[in-house]
Amino acid sequence: MHKIGIDIGSTYTKYCIMNEKNDITKLFSEKTPIRQKEYFEAKLDELTESYPSSNIVSCGYGKKNIQALKNINELTALALGGHFLVPDSDIILDIGGQDTKIIRQENGRLKEFFINGKCAAGSGMFLANVLRMLEKDFSEIDLTGIDTTPLKLSSVCAVFASSEIVTLLADNVDEDDIVRGVIWHILIQAKLLLKKVKRSKILLSGGFTKIPGFSNYAENALECDCVVAPNCSYLSAIGCALMER
Repeated sequence: MHKIGIDIGSTYTKYCIMNEKNDITKLFSEKTPIRQKEYFEAKLDELTESYPSSNIVSCGYGKKNIQALKNINELTALALGGHFLVPDSDIILDIGGQDTKIIRQENGRLKEFFINGKCAAGSGMFLANVLRMLEKDFSEIDLTGIDTTPLKLSSVCAVFASSEIVTLLADNVDEDDIVRGVIWHILIQAKLLLKKVKRSKILLSGGFTKIPGFSNYAENALECDCVVAPNCSYLSAIGCALMER
């Protein structure tokens, strides 16, 4: 019997398929659909045909739109997934499409969490909007070897920060510098949350971990050791797959 974890995020849906020994057999993601109930009904039929008698657990913004065996809180899933991948990292920083979360876990159990405010300036959606404005793709971002101080946005509000970016473009500031400045801005917002917990190092989670050089860039912004393990963007899906009945 296989175990399937599904994390239905605001932007992407992540899937983790494990065997009975908790070995990951497959990880994949896809754009979160608009008509979620119809889509996931068909998706579950597809998954159960490929993996009969599967134990399916879901989390995320759209978890209510999927008929899984169990729906769990994303924070609980992050704690389980983080402990599974990097057992000695008890603090996890997850930058999602709609919010940024800090959690503290012990042996896979959620002990404490903090979530940023409603403003999009501290989330991945801010970067997505800027990339759309600049007509650039996420896959083009590369932070490898970037050790110079990035440009700093003064506003903590995404609306006003976007206005700043318009001014920067008018001043012929390089587009890559603007993207790096936006990522730095999001990390600095996360740094305010990190002040609420004691940490020597943190495990990074979310789509930002796919950016080359992100861990070193984050270390400079957050002023602490940062770990990016393979498959860190799938932490919540992995945690769902690990969830017992």
